[in-house]
Amino acid sequence: MNKIGNKIRQIRKAKKMTILELANAVGSDVGNISRLERGIQGYSDAMLRKIADGLSVHISELFSTEDDGDTVDSYSIKSLSESGRKNVYRVDVLDVSASAGDGANTGDVVEIIRSIEYVPEYAKTMFGNRPQGSVMLINVRGDSMTGTLEPGDLIFVDTLAKFFDGDGIYVFDFNGDTFVKRLQKVKFELKVISDNKAYETWSVTPDEMDMLHIQGKVLISQSQQIRRHG
Repeated sequence: MNKIGNKIRQIRKAKKMTILELANAVGSDVGNISRLERGIQGYSDAMLRKIADGLSVHISELFSTEDDGDTVDSYSIKSLSESGRKNVYRVDVLDVSASAGDGANTGDVVEIIRSIEYVPEYAKTMFGNRPQGSVMLINVRGDSMTGTLEPGDLIFVDTLAKFFDGDGIYVFDFNGDTFVKRLQKVKFELKVISDNKAYETWSVTPDEMDMLHIQGKVLISQSQQIRRHG
């Protein structure tokens, strides 16, 4: 049995869920879940996220290899106690990959940080009154936004902004590629602007709007520059 399948089985049993209940929760069938738990069927990122949601855990828990998580009883205590915390404002990874270069398929980005938890009062100063779950984070790739966003920076995205609502920096998919770019409306077109002037501005015309899918609007960026002191 593979590690992820085994972990899914452990969490499911700790929550006293049957395979049928988990299958119904993720919109799959019993056979698929059973084969996944036994390690004889592959899985996609989308499926793992559905399973994590169905089990009410963060997706990172499916990859846990800690020794104290190898039994149902100990995992139940650890997982259920952590999932029940209400004194934090949690920001998870956005379910796309964002490229500040020439675009990238979602599988090309490795999640460096999976989630950040803030004291609610501090989160309010950062994100205003936006509800938990509406702000998500992702790492920037490429150098086309250099001067504003540097390669490796964390960006915090308002995922409730699914449509263009004024000039700003957006995370969006265009014709299968994912970008972090500045969008500006000029007459009937959207100009796609890179803050690094080495990259040309391009446009999304009215006829191309159905290929544009906005994932959210960038609120805040945070440098991930590493400084060693020892």
